[in-house]
Amino acid sequence: MFGLIKGPSAVAVLTVLALPWATPASAQVAAQPVATQPAATQPDPTGAPITAPVPGGAMEGAQPSGSLVLLFASGSTALNAQNQAILDQASRLYREGKPIIMIVAGSTDAVGSPAQNLILSQQRANAVARGMLTRGIPAERTQILAKGETNPAVPAPRGVPEAQNRRVEIIWR
Repeated sequence: MFGLIKGPSAVAVLTVLALPWATPASAQVAAQPVATQPAATQPDPTGAPITAPVPGGAMEGAQPSGSLVLLFASGSTALNAQNQAILDQASRLYREGKPIIMIVAGSTDAVGSPAQNLILSQQRANAVARGMLTRGIPAERTQILAKGETNPAVPAPRGVPEAQNRRVEIIWR
Protein backbone atom coordinates (compact mmCIF):
# COMPACT_ATOMS: atom_id res chain seq x y z
CA MET A 1 0.00 0.00 0.00
CA PHE A 2 1.34 3.46 -0.86
CA GLY A 3 0.65 6.54 1.25
CA LEU A 4 0.73 10.09 -0.03
CA ILE A 5 1.18 13.20 2.06
CA LYS A 6 -1.06 15.93 0.69
CA GLY A 7 -0.59 19.67 0.85
CA PRO A 8 1.48 22.30 -0.92
CA SER A 9 4.38 22.23 1.54
CA ALA A 10 4.38 18.52 2.31
CA VAL A 11 7.58 16.56 1.76
CA ALA A 12 6.90 12.89 1.19
CA VAL A 13 9.69 10.37 1.26
CA LEU A 14 8.48 6.82 1.28
CA THR A 15 10.50 3.83 2.35
CA VAL A 16 9.34 0.62 0.75
CA LEU A 17 9.99 -2.34 2.97
CA ALA A 18 9.63 -5.01 0.31
CA LEU A 19 11.49 -6.57 -2.57
CA PRO A 20 12.41 -4.17 -5.39
CA TRP A 21 9.82 -5.65 -7.73
CA ALA A 22 6.99 -5.42 -5.20
CA THR A 23 3.69 -4.17 -6.52
CA PRO A 24 1.81 -1.36 -4.77
CA ALA A 25 -0.64 -3.91 -3.35
CA SER A 26 2.13 -5.92 -1.67
CA ALA A 27 4.51 -3.17 -0.54
CA GLN A 28 4.56 -1.79 2.99
CA VAL A 29 5.36 1.92 3.14
CA ALA A 30 6.50 4.17 5.96
CA ALA A 31 7.18 7.92 5.62
CA GLN A 32 10.57 9.14 6.85
CA PRO A 33 13.05 11.93 6.10
CA VAL A 34 16.22 11.10 4.19
CA ALA A 35 19.56 12.86 4.10
CA THR A 36 21.52 12.32 0.91
CA GLN A 37 24.83 13.43 -0.49
CA PRO A 38 24.74 15.24 -3.83
CA ALA A 39 26.54 13.57 -6.70
CA ALA A 40 28.82 15.34 -9.12
CA THR A 41 26.98 15.45 -12.44
CA GLN A 42 27.82 17.36 -15.59
CA PRO A 43 26.96 17.09 -19.29
CA ASP A 44 29.57 15.87 -21.74
CA PRO A 45 30.06 17.55 -25.15
CA THR A 46 27.40 15.32 -26.73
CA GLY A 47 24.83 16.38 -24.14
CA ALA A 48 24.78 13.03 -22.33
CA PRO A 49 25.12 13.34 -18.54
CA ILE A 50 28.24 12.08 -16.81
CA THR A 51 27.92 10.98 -13.21
CA ALA A 52 30.59 10.23 -10.67
CA PRO A 53 30.71 9.32 -7.00
CA VAL A 54 30.82 12.18 -4.55
CA PRO A 55 34.44 13.09 -3.68
CA GLY A 56 35.40 11.36 -0.46
CA GLY A 57 32.71 8.75 -1.08
CA ALA A 58 35.20 5.91 -1.56
CA MET A 59 34.30 2.78 0.31
CA GLU A 60 36.82 2.88 3.17
CA GLY A 61 36.60 1.57 6.71
CA ALA A 62 33.65 -0.11 8.40
CA GLN A 63 31.02 2.47 7.39
CA PRO A 64 31.42 3.17 3.65
CA SER A 65 29.36 5.99 2.19
CA GLY A 66 28.96 7.72 -1.16
CA SER A 67 26.55 7.90 -4.05
CA LEU A 68 26.00 7.35 -7.75
CA VAL A 69 23.37 9.11 -9.86
CA LEU A 70 21.38 7.70 -12.80
CA LEU A 71 19.45 10.16 -14.98
CA PHE A 72 16.24 9.43 -16.89
CA ALA A 73 14.33 10.81 -19.87
CA SER A 74 11.12 12.69 -19.08
CA GLY A 75 8.35 10.33 -17.94
CA SER A 76 10.62 7.29 -18.41
CA THR A 77 11.85 4.45 -16.24
CA ALA A 78 14.07 2.93 -18.97
CA LEU A 79 17.69 2.24 -18.09
CA ASN A 80 19.89 3.48 -20.94
CA ALA A 81 23.43 2.25 -21.68
CA GLN A 82 24.98 4.84 -19.39
CA ASN A 83 22.66 3.81 -16.54
CA GLN A 84 23.62 0.17 -17.14
CA ALA A 85 27.29 1.14 -16.79
CA ILE A 86 26.53 2.94 -13.52
CA LEU A 87 24.74 -0.18 -12.25
CA ASP A 88 27.87 -2.19 -13.14
CA GLN A 89 29.89 0.32 -11.11
CA ALA A 90 27.47 -0.01 -8.16
CA SER A 91 27.93 -3.78 -8.30
CA ARG A 92 31.72 -3.43 -8.23
CA LEU A 93 31.51 -1.00 -5.31
CA TYR A 94 29.25 -3.42 -3.45
CA ARG A 95 31.62 -6.36 -4.00
CA GLU A 96 34.66 -4.30 -2.94
CA GLY A 97 33.18 -2.64 0.13
CA LYS A 98 30.21 -4.74 1.26
CA PRO A 99 28.15 -1.77 2.50
CA ILE A 100 25.52 -2.47 5.13
CA ILE A 101 22.76 -0.90 3.01
CA MET A 102 22.40 0.55 -0.48
CA ILE A 103 19.61 3.14 -0.61
CA VAL A 104 17.93 3.57 -4.00
CA ALA A 105 16.16 6.96 -4.03
CA GLY A 106 13.99 7.89 -7.03
CA SER A 107 13.15 11.51 -7.91
CA THR A 108 11.38 13.48 -10.65
CA ASP A 109 11.20 16.99 -11.99
CA ALA A 110 8.09 19.12 -11.36
CA VAL A 111 6.38 18.36 -14.67
CA GLY A 112 3.06 16.59 -14.05
CA SER A 113 1.11 16.15 -10.84
CA PRO A 114 2.88 15.53 -7.52
CA ALA A 115 0.98 12.24 -7.08
CA GLN A 116 2.02 10.96 -10.53
CA ASN A 117 5.59 12.08 -9.91
CA LEU A 118 5.70 10.16 -6.64
CA ILE A 119 4.59 7.02 -8.48
CA LEU A 120 7.12 7.63 -11.29
CA SER A 121 9.93 8.09 -8.76
CA GLN A 122 8.96 4.75 -7.17
CA GLN A 123 8.97 3.05 -10.58
CA ARG A 124 12.43 4.48 -11.37
CA ALA A 125 13.81 3.31 -8.03
CA ASN A 126 12.30 -0.16 -8.58
CA ALA A 127 13.90 -0.37 -12.07
CA VAL A 128 17.31 0.48 -10.61
CA ALA A 129 16.87 -1.97 -7.70
CA ARG A 130 15.98 -4.74 -10.18
CA GLY A 131 19.16 -3.92 -12.12
CA MET A 132 21.17 -4.12 -8.92
CA LEU A 133 19.60 -7.46 -8.02
CA THR A 134 20.52 -8.94 -11.41
CA ARG A 135 24.10 -7.83 -10.75
CA GLY A 136 24.31 -9.73 -7.48
CA ILE A 137 23.40 -7.08 -4.90
CA PRO A 138 21.03 -8.85 -2.46
CA ALA A 139 17.53 -7.41 -2.04
CA GLU A 140 17.95 -7.46 1.74
CA ARG A 141 20.81 -4.96 1.37
CA THR A 142 18.62 -2.55 -0.64
CA GLN A 143 16.25 0.11 0.64
CA ILE A 144 13.97 1.83 -1.89
CA LEU A 145 12.77 5.43 -1.51
CA ALA A 146 10.31 7.41 -3.61
CA LYS A 147 10.87 11.15 -3.31
CA GLY A 148 8.74 12.38 -6.20
CA GLU A 149 9.52 16.02 -6.89
CA THR A 150 10.23 16.93 -3.25
CA ASN A 151 14.03 17.02 -3.31
CA PRO A 152 15.22 18.60 -6.57
CA ALA A 153 18.93 18.61 -7.40
CA VAL A 154 18.30 21.82 -9.37
CA PRO A 155 15.52 24.22 -8.34
CA ALA A 156 13.05 24.76 -11.20
CA PRO A 157 9.57 26.27 -11.42
CA ARG A 158 6.54 23.93 -11.53
CA GLY A 159 6.01 22.59 -15.03
CA VAL A 160 9.56 23.34 -16.22
CA PRO A 161 11.47 20.18 -17.19
CA GLU A 162 14.86 19.75 -15.50
CA ALA A 163 16.94 16.74 -16.53
CA GLN A 164 19.09 16.75 -13.36
CA ASN A 165 15.95 16.22 -11.24
CA ARG A 166 14.86 13.09 -13.16
CA ARG A 167 17.19 10.81 -11.28
CA VAL A 168 17.78 7.84 -9.02
CA GLU A 169 20.55 8.11 -6.46
CA ILE A 170 22.25 5.00 -5.13
CA ILE A 171 23.60 5.87 -1.70
CA TRP A 172 25.56 3.37 0.34
CA ARG A 173 26.42 3.22 4.03
